[in-house]
Amino acid sequence: MTATLVKRDDLSTRKALSKSALVGFEYCQTAAWFDIHYRKPLIPAERITFGSAVDAGVEMIAKYLRAGQTIVHEQCMAAAVEVSERDSIDLDLDEVDKALTRYVIEVAPHHDYSMVRTQEHIYGELPDLGEVDGHPDLWFPGVLIEDNKTSGREKKNEPSFELGFYALLAQEVVGEPVPKVGYATWVRTSRPHWQRLEFDVTDELLRWTVERAAAYVRAKRADAVLNAKAETPINWSFTGGPAWAGKCADCQYAPECTIAYRGGSDD
Repeated sequence: MTATLVKRDDLSTRKALSKSALVGFEYCQTAAWFDIHYRKPLIPAERITFGSAVDAGVEMIAKYLRAGQTIVHEQCMAAAVEVSERDSIDLDLDEVDKALTRYVIEVAPHHDYSMVRTQEHIYGELPDLGEVDGHPDLWFPGVLIEDNKTSGREKKNEPSFELGFYALLAQEVVGEPVPKVGYATWVRTSRPHWQRLEFDVTDELLRWTVERAAAYVRAKRADAVLNAKAETPINWSFTGGPAWAGKCADCQYAPECTIAYRGGSDD
């Protein structure tokens, strides 16, 4: 049996506060409530698998650079193919190949990979938030935490909740200051390219992150109290809908969700 090139922890049953839970809450509070009470696996989608495949290939690149070795492109592609096969999703491997090739040209020269940490597991407790858990993609100690993304458009030039959460975990749980956080995003347009964004980690970014994370924690605590004696849970505190109607199309909870937008016609 061939060894898995890029391993990921099974996060499907974790209870600690995570970036995924918080981002899900931002995208759709109702889906976040279903995640708590009736969790289902994500519906396979090309865009999700493509992002995971590129992420796996980039991790392999980072490991070669950390070891001071010549990058073996075929092995990086093999890691991406593993993800495609795992999800049973056919990908445009030529595009994956292009993304990984251009990562080495457009992103890698900006970093020193000699001490890079890949998918570092951070777990601990924070006041007001409780147990927290995270796995930042690339952590350059004392310099930057960078999250790898793929997207159909460039990211806005502004800090995000998820980057703030990684900075919070690094500084408040691990105790290591992180001066900057950022994205390396493969932009899937007619002229695909890597977009790099970096943001200073300020007291305001950390404060803003804590307040938004605490909103999720309060909603979850209220839900637990209100449903403590309920035979069938009812959604009282996660009542917000999707950030955009199209998100319902590939949501695993759409068939049971009363506020899901299903489109179509009555004709």
